[in-house]
Amino acid sequence: MSACDISDSVRIETDVAACEECGSTSRVGRGLCLNCLLQRGLGAPTENTETLDEVLDEIDVRDADWRIGNYQVLEEIGRGGMGVIYRARQRHSRRIVALKRVLSFHADSRETLARFRREAEAAASLDHPNILPIYEVSESEDGLPFFSMKFATGGSLLDAARTLRADPRRIVQLIAKVTRAVQHAHAQGILHRDLKPGNILLDGRGEPLVSDFGLAKWLDTSSDLTRTLTIFGTPGYIAPEQAQGPAKNLTAAADIYSLGAVLFDLFTGRPPFLGEHALAVIKQASDKPAPKLRALASSADRDLETICAKCLEREPQVRYRSAGDLAEDLERWLEGRPIIARPVSPPVRVWRWSKRNPKLAGSLAACLLLGAAAIVWQTQSRRLSATVRQDVLAAHSVAVLPFLNLDSTQPDKGLSGSIARTLQGELSRFGPVRIVPVSRAEAWLAGTGSLQDIKEANSSTKARAILTGTERMVNGKLRLSLRLMSAVTGDVLLMRSVEADAGSADSTLARVVAPAILSILDAKDWSRITLTSQDPGMRNQAAREFIQILQLPMPIFPAHKLPECILSLIDIS
Repeated sequence: MSACDISDSVRIETDVAACEECGSTSRVGRGLCLNCLLQRGLGAPTENTETLDEVLDEIDVRDADWRIGNYQVLEEIGRGGMGVIYRARQRHSRRIVALKRVLSFHADSRETLARFRREAEAAASLDHPNILPIYEVSESEDGLPFFSMKFATGGSLLDAARTLRADPRRIVQLIAKVTRAVQHAHAQGILHRDLKPGNILLDGRGEPLVSDFGLAKWLDTSSDLTRTLTIFGTPGYIAPEQAQGPAKNLTAAADIYSLGAVLFDLFTGRPPFLGEHALAVIKQASDKPAPKLRALASSADRDLETICAKCLEREPQVRYRSAGDLAEDLERWLEGRPIIARPVSPPVRVWRWSKRNPKLAGSLAACLLLGAAAIVWQTQSRRLSATVRQDVLAAHSVAVLPFLNLDSTQPDKGLSGSIARTLQGELSRFGPVRIVPVSRAEAWLAGTGSLQDIKEANSSTKARAILTGTERMVNGKLRLSLRLMSAVTGDVLLMRSVEADAGSADSTLARVVAPAILSILDAKDWSRITLTSQDPGMRNQAAREFIQILQLPMPIFPAHKLPECILSLIDIS
């Protein structure tokens, strides 16, 4: 219990000017005259000029020299639900101390008396420069327990918070010392369980002193008192498990949470969670993650945000393992060294959320699995469709070599490209097909479809069939003679001759030969449809084309290529 736990009380100010109406120097908040207020409130006549000071002088105050044990009580400086704190003077040493005594109306409460004695015993058993020292534990003449302790003249962190907010290093220095003090208490087997800015006092030199062990619990005991206490601490600063579970299950992690909440408060001016009442605050702390430090104090360092977040984790096992580890991280920050704590990664956050919300997490997981299965199925289906399409395209692929213009004895690359585009459009109406024009200026003889041409076209286009032929003008018409051959063996699959106007020769050819080419490409086995030299129609067609070629100027035939050309057109047997 500290002076900061008490509600604001009326303080009489005496070092002020006298009231113009009654001459009294007693003042309350905002400088109002206490004597005039009392007179008006009691309905006393305003002409009565008797002052409050004169009335008080006539009263026989038997407590004018009130003593408790060996201490002279000077003034009350704090009051709470269990006890009252006085500023007192020790009789012989004349030392000013803070004296805490149980309130009289708790004299019959065994629980309150046990808790008060436990606070005294816990504090008296700890010897640390940053823990408020206990001087004496005793009982007054009326049998009520009391204890004296060091009088902290610097107030508390609650009083100094506004000033400290502008000095982050000073805040961290103070909390680091407080954390070392808490670690000392933990090492002695004592949990504080009520750490908050009001319970951390400051001495005359500004050193922090941890006080008020009224909720302290020994880690190695599970007495009936510990289990039956209904006081949990101060909402906003206590760990979620402290308000939910039995006290015997608490660990040092509960105090680490409170230290993080105090650090958060000093930087932001408020505890991590706020609410209309205590239960609302406790519920928020249990259900929601603590807000980020930098969300409320944008100038705060990121490492300090990480330290606060680790302290304020809802799961005790995720916080710092000990107050000593927290103190070490704070000291590392002060020294400019890397801290040990690391921000929580998104996957870990998802995992923790799923543990807190198992039903919702299960539903989401099921949806994700179904979605993943659907995506996998669609992907595999698309791959299968693409594979099937590629197979169909491979089976229905034709490479169009340049046609030989018999009139000019030059390859007609433009015609072959036009035929390829027209055939592509015509055959695509029946399904996937790939018609590829091949333009090779270095071809030694266009239109013949030599084995060399076929092999090179097959290598570059991966086509299943090769289409080539010749063209010449006959009686004002363009005559196109074509041959469709296997790209693997060079066997002739189809031979056709078409006459049409020069401007529409390609479309006429495509329309005439497209059904025949499609039926050949649809067939898996070409051994039965390959034209052989025993076919009279083929022999006649080949002979006619051979005669046409032999009528060309001989310079277009390289001597070493002539036999291959002839064999590609007719069967010499």
